[in-house]
Parts: sequence; structure tokens; C-alpha cells
Amino acid sequence: MISRLLKIRLFTIIAMASLSALTSCSDSDQYLYDDEDMVALQVHAEMARTFEIDSARVKADTITSKDTIVFIGEITPSRQAHYREYYWTLDGEDFSNDMNFRKPVTKAGYHQVCFVVTDYFGDTLRDTLHLWVTNPPTIEPRGFIPAIGSQGLSPKEGIHFAWHGYDPDSISKVYYRLEIQEPRGIRYTDDRNPKLYTVGHSILDTLIETPHFTYWDNSNFYHRLENLKFYTWSVRAINEFGQESDSLIQGNFFTKGIRNEGGVQTFIRFSNESLYDRYSRNGNIHLDILDSLSNLVVEHEIGLDTNQFVVSPLKPGKYRIIASLSKLTDFNPDTADVVVLPGEIAIADTLRLLDTIPPSNKYLTPEGLVQDVDTLDFKDTLRFYFEEHGGNFYQNFFWNGQELRGSSFFREISYNEDRTADTVFLVLPKTYKSWTYQLLSISAYDYSGNLNSKTYVIRPSLERPEPEGGKDE
Repeated sequence: MISRLLKIRLFTIIAMASLSALTSCSDSDQYLYDDEDMVALQVHAEMARTFEIDSARVKADTITSKDTIVFIGEITPSRQAHYREYYWTLDGEDFSNDMNFRKPVTKAGYHQVCFVVTDYFGDTLRDTLHLWVTNPPTIEPRGFIPAIGSQGLSPKEGIHFAWHGYDPDSISKVYYRLEIQEPRGIRYTDDRNPKLYTVGHSILDTLIETPHFTYWDNSNFYHRLENLKFYTWSVRAINEFGQESDSLIQGNFFTKGIRNEGGVQTFIRFSNESLYDRYSRNGNIHLDILDSLSNLVVEHEIGLDTNQFVVSPLKPGKYRIIASLSKLTDFNPDTADVVVLPGEIAIADTLRLLDTIPPSNKYLTPEGLVQDVDTLDFKDTLRFYFEEHGGNFYQNFFWNGQELRGSSFFREISYNEDRTADTVFLVLPKTYKSWTYQLLSISAYDYSGNLNSKTYVIRPSLERPEPEGGKDE
């Protein structure tokens, strides 16, 4: 009986162990791959101007080559075990390996930017962005009207402006900024390439959509085109993204005279370019216009910052223009002959005011007397007097062939009122005393490039020079 009970208990234990084993085998099936348990991956790409959360995110956009765009990629669900890799391409070429990044696209035209993800099975998923990069607009700086130097244009009858302009990639809308100005001058880069520059008032400044425009006189305009005047005009192309054309149209024209009257225009150049400084204290350019009988018809003055002028009205005939600088006597006057035709502005030859006289320097005694001498006694302070009637100037000093600099001497300059002369106080250190003759050379340059170089002989000092370490004990 006892043996039977043991057998029953042993059978029960074995049965329970077998059931537990079967149960364990059944739970492990939860970790085997099942297609129904997989969640499909989704990829999404966007671009924006900034990383800010509230910035507009788009799938397509038009930008300029100077813009930097933020590219944003997203994978859902985000568990890394469900994909192997991700990357970006630009027109099929590698672009970035970052999920989110900032980068410019500078090549003009249409581009495809793709966010590519490879999933657990090696399948490729992608999302594509569409991007247009604009070129700056183009304007042709030739073949425009009115041509440079056009005569006889009447504001009352309308003045027509036209030019060639286009957008090379046709992505953005193009506008044209047209300006008409009455200039005070024209600066030259060289005789064959005049560079227009305007410092006068603006007649017109407008933005238009077409490569042509007609100016009609209007009494409501604050500034209006007048008869027998010289005007400049310019056009630059601008697209809707604010990009400006690299090239610029620059033209000029003359308006029509009335009652057969005309005028003259000429340009003035200086050998001293510093005279173009509008704040110069050296006075104005004086102009005399004489008729064929040498009678003075017009006296005219213009500032040194303006090297172009128009004088009108004048009767038709022959004239002579004489230009001079009354305060700068080193400049030689120049003349030009011109013939004025009815209703037109005659363009005379360029007047050239040249300074060929170098500055002068002389010794100034302690009593204030100017002396033209070559030999001087050694003094702690030497004074020299410089004159230059052709504009600004500067000096260099050499002691025994070595240029004197700030640490070697003290130099004080005292200009006169119109800066045509100055006095230089040259304070020499005691170590320059010597029992032998010394040389002091002074080179004075003016801004026209003229040089005056003079060497003074310094007599031996009667005093024994002190050693560098101080007095002898």
C-alpha cells in the first residue's frame, strides 16, 4: 500500500514538471520574428530658414545663393533598431550624414534634396525636397538710349529711356531702378574711361517693371529737367529677393536749348589729386569765357571738388575758356577753344591745371628772419620755413644720411592760415653735438609729386659733447 502511494506521488511530480516544461516552451514563442508584429517606418523631410520651432517649414522653396537653409529629417517610429542608416543627397550626390543641419546651396537652378533611410531589411525609404536657387539678374551695359552724350533732348516733349535686361534663370521677378541726377562733377579714372560720379540733387529715383521708361515734365515734381543742362542717368536690375545685377548702366545727356541758345561743357584735371577734397581751403577754380573778340562774356567759379561744369546759355559762336587757381599760384592756367552751335552744349577739351613747381625750404633765424643759407651753427632747436603754393606737402629729415624719426628728435609744425606755408621746429638731442661737420638733409614733397631736396652743413660745436652715460666725473 505504501509502495503504491509513492508511485502515485512520483507520477504527480513528473507530470507537474512536464507541464512546467511545456509552459516554458510556449512563452519563448513570443520572442520569435512575426511579420504582423513589425511597424512600418515613415520618413519625412522639411526645410526652413531657422531652427526656431515656429519658423515656416516647407517642402519646396526659392532662395538666393547667399541664403543658408536648415534641413530637418524625421523617422517614425524613432526606435533605432528599426533602421540601419540615414543620409541626405543633393541631386543624387552625398550632401550630409546629419539628421538636422544647416547648409547653403549656392549653385543656381533647380535642385532635389533627398532624405534617405535604409530600414532593417535593406529597403530604401526617401522623402524629397524641391529647391530653386536664383541667379542675380543681368543687365546689358551697352546698347541703351539715350546714348552717352546725346544732345537736344527736350523735357517738354518726353525723353525716352530703354535698355536690355533679363533674368537668366526666370525664377524671380525682375525690377529696374532708374535714377536721373544733375551732377556736380565727373571724376576721371583715365582719359579714355570717365567714371561718372554724382553729388548733385536727384531728379528721379523710381523702381519699374519694364526695361523702358519715358520721362514727362510735370509741374508737381520737386526737381525738374531744365533746358541746356547736363544730366546723368543710371539703371540697375534688382529681383524680388533683393539681388542686384553686377553690371550697371551709366549714361548722360544734354537737354535742348531754346531760342537757338547753347552752352559749353568741359572737364578739369589736376596734377594734384588731393585738390578733389571738397573741404579744401585752397579756394575755387576761376573760369573766364571770352568771345571771338576776346571780350569777357562770363566769369564763373566752381569748387575744387567739382571738376566738370556746364555754362549756359550762350549765343552761337566761338569761345575761349580760361581756367586758373587764384590761390594756388604754382598751377599754370590752361585754355580751351570751343564752338557753340544753336540749341546744343559744346564739349571743350579737358583743361589741365598742372603744378610743376616744387616746394621751397629756407632757414629761419631765432629772430624770425628767413635766410637762404647752406651752413648753420649747431643749436638744440633749428627752425625751417617751407612754402608750397600748389596744395599740401610733407617733409623728410636725414641726419648724416639716416632718416630722423620720432624717437630721435622732436618735430613741431606750425601752419599758416591757408596751409601754403609752415614752420618746422627741429629739436635735436645733445648727442648730435660734434667737433666735426655734420650733415642735415631735408626733402620736401608736394602732392603733385614735385621734390625739393636741400642739404645743410652743421658747423662743429664749440662745446665738448657729453657722453651717452652722462657727464664725466
